[in-house]
Amino acid sequence: MTASSHIENYDQSTYWTSTARNFRSSARLHLQHLLYQSTLGYLLEPAVEKAVATTQQPLKIADLACGNGVWLIDLHTQLAKKNITAQLDGFDINPINFPAAAYLPASISLQQLDILAKPFPAHLLGTYDVVHIRAFSSIVSGSNLTPILSVASSLLKPGGYLQWEENRGDLLIVEASAPHISTEACDRVVQVLKGGFKAKGMSNDWIDELDTHLAQFGLQDTRLLAHDKRKQDYKAWTEDYLMVWEELTALFPPKADAPNAPLSREAWVAMFAAAVKETEEGAVVHQRRILTAVGKKPVA
Repeated sequence: MTASSHIENYDQSTYWTSTARNFRSSARLHLQHLLYQSTLGYLLEPAVEKAVATTQQPLKIADLACGNGVWLIDLHTQLAKKNITAQLDGFDINPINFPAAAYLPASISLQQLDILAKPFPAHLLGTYDVVHIRAFSSIVSGSNLTPILSVASSLLKPGGYLQWEENRGDLLIVEASAPHISTEACDRVVQVLKGGFKAKGMSNDWIDELDTHLAQFGLQDTRLLAHDKRKQDYKAWTEDYLMVWEELTALFPPKADAPNAPLSREAWVAMFAAAVKETEEGAVVHQRRILTAVGKKPVA
């Protein structure tokens, strides 16, 4: 069995627009958001919030690939408590997880848009105080950040801030809570995923130098903040990754359709079930830390 299997068949656009993105994927995004927040301790990086809070209100804040809008919803609540008014706009390629507009605050707008394929309406360009990006590692092709940074920069007003949060999807860490706990199946899953990353030509090395990439693109006052994940959250992170692994099942061909495939769907399902069993006995999967990169668009 080769490690690469059929993970290299992953395509960013078709994956995130498929019918498999449903209430389960939305629930996973809620969990992921809670875990990010317990790790970071902020929605807007404190220095960014302090800077924009002194500008003319209402602020304009955009969230790219907003998913179910949970970051914007929490941000609305936080800003309201501080008497900060803001227009909060979310954009995503797939609207399936958007809450109904009737249940959202009037200041939150969620819109369907493939941010890397279709231009933003002209009236939005150069108008945002903050553009927020989170968990784009599965979207970036190779280490080419220019398409994403071009979009983010075009939305920012002069003096506006980009805030980008990531963890490395290619550096999954498997740990046993005690010496007698097996991690064999989890290790095998991680090796399959790493093989798929390699076959696809995907690398997340850029995340460790994200502030440098922002500076090279022309943003100012760039910085990179590292936040270690809490050990008490390892189980929840593990469950988040298990949901991702389960979603990947469709990438593997049934044995009857591709008898010579390096890894059949049936084999993946069996491997996944064994990995779940290990996590129930105390194995965990995590990525150790989250990195936040911040940069400011030049005023002139």
